[in-house]
Amino acid sequence: MNMELFLFQWHWWAAIAIVLFIAEIFVPGFFLFCLGVGCIGASVAAAITNEPTIQLLAFSGFTLLAFFTLRPVLMKRMWKDNDVRTNVDALVGVTGRVTQDFEPGLRLGRVAAAGDDWRAECTTDRALKVGDLIKVVRVESNTLIVKPVEHV
Repeated sequence: MNMELFLFQWHWWAAIAIVLFIAEIFVPGFFLFCLGVGCIGASVAAAITNEPTIQLLAFSGFTLLAFFTLRPVLMKRMWKDNDVRTNVDALVGVTGRVTQDFEPGLRLGRVAAAGDDWRAECTTDRALKVGDLIKVVRVESNTLIVKPVEHV
């Protein structure tokens, strides 16, 4: 049996493709995925013809095609920012209630927001009283910068 025919059979290409697809799970970036697509193309070419040159050209062509078409789409879809805010960023925009009266001159008091009691500074000189609604504008260190919420 010719060694060349043994090495370039369709099931070898398919097996390599499966190994590359599994390895892609552990290595992000979709490079191995593109190589796996190339192996699938070479496997189809090997099923049609026993010519190694055509199989290698199919492998190269399908790999490049996947690299320049599928990979950008997958990268955009998988690595997009899904607007999940965490830590301090999650507090911006949250509403809460005043738990300690604000001093009109200092504009400092305490508010309950996101389940915790926070030191707060108001953006206006309005004297906020216990129970007033506030909205968090931003966070500076451990102090919430808040504004009063007008009742509708």
